[in-house]
Amino acid sequence: MQIIIYLGCTILIVLGLGMFRNWKVKIIKQNSFSILIACRNEQENLPELFKSLHKLNYPTDKFEIIIVDDASSDRSPVMIEGFCSLKSYAHCFLLQEKSAEYKGKKAALKKAAENAKYDFLLFTDADCVPTPEWMNGYNQFIADDTGMVIGIYSEKNASSFRRFCTQFSFALFATTTNLGFPFTAAGGNMCVKKSVFEEVGGYEKIKSHTAGDDKLLLQLIQKTRHKIAYNHHNHVITRTSEQSSNNYKRKYGKARISAPTIKVFSFLILLFYLSFPVYVIAFKAWNFLLLYFESLLFFWICNLLKHNFKFRLTDLFYLLIYPYFVIIYSIWGMLSSWQWKEQEAKI
Repeated sequence: MQIIIYLGCTILIVLGLGMFRNWKVKIIKQNSFSILIACRNEQENLPELFKSLHKLNYPTDKFEIIIVDDASSDRSPVMIEGFCSLKSYAHCFLLQEKSAEYKGKKAALKKAAENAKYDFLLFTDADCVPTPEWMNGYNQFIADDTGMVIGIYSEKNASSFRRFCTQFSFALFATTTNLGFPFTAAGGNMCVKKSVFEEVGGYEKIKSHTAGDDKLLLQLIQKTRHKIAYNHHNHVITRTSEQSSNNYKRKYGKARISAPTIKVFSFLILLFYLSFPVYVIAFKAWNFLLLYFESLLFFWICNLLKHNFKFRLTDLFYLLIYPYFVIIYSIWGMLSSWQWKEQEAKI
């Protein structure tokens, strides 16, 4: 067990150091973007979204906005049509009914992608607020061989623990992408080269999954020769969703659709966290508990420095309980159903 603990601590240090890979390109080009947004019953969030899209700081001949309403039952379609009618570079499509074939929001995103005319597809959600420099920020990470760029976001009005969970997710985004085996992506802020999206068949191979379209699309692109980069600059703010067991099950239950190598690694982590406290208590190995915590704290400090996050004293407590929180909701989410919008499903 001691060897396993030393190995685990070493891995934490390596993962922390791996966070500092820099994906910024030496020659920054002004790329062209098609912004894709799927919307369903978002009338409360649309005014703020429209306001942010109006403030985007980018040449209007270099980007377009495509909003697809996914059979909303509120005033979203009318509001979307009104916004797009005022912008020559904004287009909308209204789906009359939910697709039985393309689960989740894939039918809407598929429609948007099919009508996109520019080189890069920039994804966000209707409850998100991009900052004016959103596209300029992505230009810093797009090289000729880039197929996808994973982005991050911040949540307004998030609780202390919710903030920590989100920031820990970005630590995994950064270190796994930087070390060559990206774990997942955030559908509210990611960029995909259109030709690469078409090369992997879009959503055709993953259409039956209710959620996880971002993670599954990432896995398809991983199998190509194109590079996946990481954009650590935060240019998207999202509204905090209700913190419920359902949402945590949906988020962490996606472990079942991870790549095989990630599943194996996750299983080993599970075994470690189940056996570690038993070993510490049984053998009174408090020195190993201290060593583990110091390694975990090093990983966390690397994350704070990489993303310019602020340290809070509560982080020290959250670092100890977070692994078990994730284990509980990962297993619960994989073994039970959860609600996405109006749909009950498993991934």
